[in-house]
Amino acid sequence: MSGLFLYLISLFLSNNPDCPGSEFFSPLRLKWPLPKSEITDSTTNLNHLMFGLVGSVDAWKHRKAYIESWWRPNATRGYLYLDTAPTEDLLPWPPSSPPFRVSDDNTELLEKTKHVAPIMVRMVHAILEVLREEHEGMRWLVMGDDDSIFFVDNMVDVLAKYDHTKYIYIGGHSETIMSNVYFGFNTGFGGAGFALSHPLAVALAKNVEDCFMRYPYLRSADQITMTCIADIGVTLTANKGIHQVINSIFVPPRLCPKLK
Repeated sequence: MSGLFLYLISLFLSNNPDCPGSEFFSPLRLKWPLPKSEITDSTTNLNHLMFGLVGSVDAWKHRKAYIESWWRPNATRGYLYLDTAPTEDLLPWPPSSPPFRVSDDNTELLEKTKHVAPIMVRMVHAILEVLREEHEGMRWLVMGDDDSIFFVDNMVDVLAKYDHTKYIYIGGHSETIMSNVYFGFNTGFGGAGFALSHPLAVALAKNVEDCFMRYPYLRSADQITMTCIADIGVTLTANKGIHQVINSIFVPPRLCPKLK
């Protein structure tokens, strides 16, 4: 009876923190670890995102306004990967543009893999090249083209909803149904941009050159990326707010070729 009495007293006191004796019975409490969802790091912010943009010197002359419309000097992190060094008319390089890098020379890799699409290999290989740069504190790698437009605050809000410590691949479908049919509904289209959690980006970078060897016949950078990620066991998390818009949507009908 005395043991039962002490047990009942301990339950009463342990559930009433205002009682001074409650701490006396604290060893009797069962202290379960908090579920992982309750143990959170700091909220994802813009500094946690690293942007990797892929373009060419010839196109950059006409497209830099797209990127400069959302790029925030000294706030956004990332790099623009060009096919060659900038020409004199692009220098000095303005601070309003992302810092540039020249893409790796993939000649040896292309000879080894016999890949049919050298430009697409360069675009996908940029994922590895971004990760070679300093990326302390990076939670998400956001890849895009040299004419991709990001609403960076919206992107931060979206990515903050996901666990950046897991393998996650976030992107959007194409606005045209046939592109989805050709390249797959599990593809995040690069014109709209897609995001890889840091662990997934690292895993992909380690295996991407072997992936080129396995799939030398794929001609789309987006499809190559999706396929290589699928080999890791990850599928697309589609987000309806990410839009791959085809230019012809905005071209007046009289300028569009007639469908036959």
